Formats: sequence, structure tokens, C-alpha cells
Amino acid sequence: MAYEIPTPKYLRVLNALRGRIEDGTYAPGAGLPSESQLCTEFGVSRPTVLRALGILKQDGWIESQQGKGSFVRGRPPSERSSPQYAQDAVDLDETAETEILHVGPVLASPRVSAALEIPEGTPVYERRRRTVSPSGPIDLICTYVPVEIAVGTDIAKPEPIAGSILDHIATRKGLRADYATERLTARQVDATEIEALGVPADEAVLSVVITAHQSSGVPILTSLIVMPGSRHEIEDTYPLS
Repeated sequence: MAYEIPTPKYLRVLNALRGRIEDGTYAPGAGLPSESQLCTEFGVSRPTVLRALGILKQDGWIESQQGKGSFVRGRPPSERSSPQYAQDAVDLDETAETEILHVGPVLASPRVSAALEIPEGTPVYERRRRTVSPSGPIDLICTYVPVEIAVGTDIAKPEPIAGSILDHIATRKGLRADYATERLTARQVDATEIEALGVPADEAVLSVVITAHQSSGVPILTSLIVMPGSRHEIEDTYPLS
């Protein structure tokens, strides 16, 4: 005769809360129900609720604020590290093998406005740079930061920023990047990129939009990367599970 082992009570609470975060019932930045509310809903004791919340916090799904309760961070990042081109988009040290092409305010294009969730034509700060090598430019990276975030930082200054731009924003503005979204497309190089990259007019390029977000989902910055197809080969390693 087969016996069914009941699911531990804390796992019932844990799986239910995690499922609600995954399906958007509890959005990033939202507060979870109080411990007493969870005890009542699931018919369990406070230690059971605390155990479930502790595991969610340990795994990066939620964060606790003293005296305020628990708040959703969102789906934790996977164990995979970001590809090098993505790290270069937000963490590249501009003082090394980099040429600054433009720093200053511009009006957000449709692509930038969509990534930063702002109206088209809203002023943003642009930092346009390219990475160079003995064989020529290997990428063109345009980083866009909302004015309210850029003000009071070195982002609006023409001098190269040493180290990660995201770390710089975290230090100056107290805004921490929690996760990034990425969109990659392949297309033909456009007229404005031909000279900057030193490629022929029929060159195929990889175009990537990477946007860094706070845990609440609010964008901090977005970077548009253009990589000549003839100078790049992307390789990745990941588990099959």
C-alpha cells in the first residue's frame, strides 16, 4: 500500500508565495501580506510563516525592511553570469581602450523611451563611446540615463568614468541595479554607424538593447550596443537542466 507524504506546511506557504511573485500577483516592489495575515490565510503558526519568508529572502525573492515588513524583489537572477558584451554595456571602465564620442543631453528616441518607460522626446543624458582594438573599433555603445538620475553624478561630464557606471550611480544616488533585460537583433549597419565602426555599407551587425532595473522594476539606464558581425563571435556556456 502506498502512503502519500504530506507537504510540510512551510513549503505550502513558500510555494504559494513564490508562485504569486512569478505570475505577477505580487509585483516587484509590492509589500507582502503581514505575518499575521499569512498565518490566518494558510492556517499555520508564525514560526512556519517565518521559515517560508526566510527561505524566500535567502533565495533573493523578497527583502525585509525593519518595521515595515517584507517586499518583493522579483525573480532572482539565474546562476549564469552575464555575457561580456552585456558587462561592457554597463560596467566598462571608460578609461581603458575606449573613445568617448559624445556626452550630453539628447531627446529620447522611440527605442530609448520604450526601454526607460518615458515619453518619446523626453530629455536624457547620452554617453556614446566605442571600444577600439588594433584591428579597429569592435563596438559602439550608447548609454542613456534619465536626467533626474544623471544630475549630481559624473554622467553629465565629458571626462571618462573610471569603473562601472552602475556602481557610480549606486554610490552617488543610492540606486541599486537588481536585474537587466536584453533584446538582441541582427540587421544591416545604418549610415550613422558606418564611419564610427569603420565598416562597409553592407556590414551585418548585432544590435543589443540592455536595460538595468531596480528591484521595483523601475529602469535606471539603457545601453544600445552595435557590434560588427565580422569582428564578433558570441560563445556561451550554460547548464542543461
